[in-house]
Amino acid sequence: MAFRDPARRAACLAALLLAACGGPDAAPHERATAAPEAAVVEAPAFDPAALEALDARLAELVANGDRSGVVMLLARHGEIEHIAGAGYADIASATPMTADTVVRIASMTKPVTAAAVMMLVEDGVIALNDPVADYIPAFAGARVATSTEVNGEFEIPTEDLARPITIEDLMTHTSGVGYVFDYETNLGALYIGNDIYQGGPEISMDQRMETLAGLPLYFQPGERWYYSFSNDVLGHVVAVASGRSLEAFKQERLFGPLGMTSTSYFPDEALRARLSTLYTHDDLGDLVAVEGSADQAALAPFEAGGAGLFSTTHDYFRFAQMLMNGGELDGVRILSRASVSAMTAPHVQADRLPQGMAGVDMAFGYSLGVIYDGPGAHPLRQVGDFGWGGYFDTNFVVSPSTGMVAIIMAQELPGASTGHTTGARDVFDALAYAAIPVES
Repeated sequence: MAFRDPARRAACLAALLLAACGGPDAAPHERATAAPEAAVVEAPAFDPAALEALDARLAELVANGDRSGVVMLLARHGEIEHIAGAGYADIASATPMTADTVVRIASMTKPVTAAAVMMLVEDGVIALNDPVADYIPAFAGARVATSTEVNGEFEIPTEDLARPITIEDLMTHTSGVGYVFDYETNLGALYIGNDIYQGGPEISMDQRMETLAGLPLYFQPGERWYYSFSNDVLGHVVAVASGRSLEAFKQERLFGPLGMTSTSYFPDEALRARLSTLYTHDDLGDLVAVEGSADQAALAPFEAGGAGLFSTTHDYFRFAQMLMNGGELDGVRILSRASVSAMTAPHVQADRLPQGMAGVDMAFGYSLGVIYDGPGAHPLRQVGDFGWGGYFDTNFVVSPSTGMVAIIMAQELPGASTGHTTGARDVFDALAYAAIPVES
């Protein structure tokens, strides 16, 4: 028997001892032998019933044909407590989806690139207020769109920069740089038509950056938040400033020290043997494998600082737990506590964010979404929680107030009917936070 109330436990223990000693009038030699104190049963890190429900829900996603496979990891206070895997990394070969399956993490690359930037800041090699043009000169001539639509001459009208784009503007996605998800405007079409992710090894990263710098910005730097190629620019800044490729820098300074042995921009033959097949939902709603020639992530010949990494659930946990620990893991310090605090501070808040983020009190730090005490509502995530997701249906969250690190991974290329399915990210928060015992 164990009681969570210390006072009640002490009272019951006293009663047990008194009974064992035969009462206050017992002989001295009888009183000298006391009953052992009742063992205190530690509360579980996660609720067992909730973990069963989590397992069942992931299995349901696979059984319903929503996802080919999905894996979810839950850790608390630095210890992995539960891993749930359902379905397949490859359906044809019946290869199970596990925490060691190699996956395309897409935009979960962004926080890793931000960490690399902060390492160079700590080294004194770059500063957050440095103009990006100091490292990529083409951005000195950037122009700012005054309209997202073409004028009578079929050109996007532009104006001069009010001030240079800084490294911090890129870290917070307030640079004005665009992306490839604006399907509504002429400016969006211009970015899609000049997608820097397209093309083979004959196009250098310098050339890709020149192309990007030649496209009009959506707004003056710092004016508002816009999800963008900013981290790809940061990745090239890391390469230029360090004098090494982005892959080499991250392997030496991040992945090697953290023991992330299955993380790379260019997975070798052994890692590719563990790489999940990429799936999508076609026009008929069927789950189908993506043709190899359409798997752009697997074919990319360059290091995309915003989207290019391959990793595993186990590996990414090590990165996330390092952030939870304030920059250290297993006695190895990667970042200072001050750098992690800067990464996870709510730099961009509701006044500059879209409603979809502001409504759930998600601010933006340095390439991370951060929950803060804002004007919206955050029924599950707690103030101070941070994380980010990826295009192929992956997500992670670090919750300092509860000690939880949670990661979910699937491999779905958004297709014609993907929006009609339930994905890993759709169930992630509810499953993770429901598993935390109420009393803890």
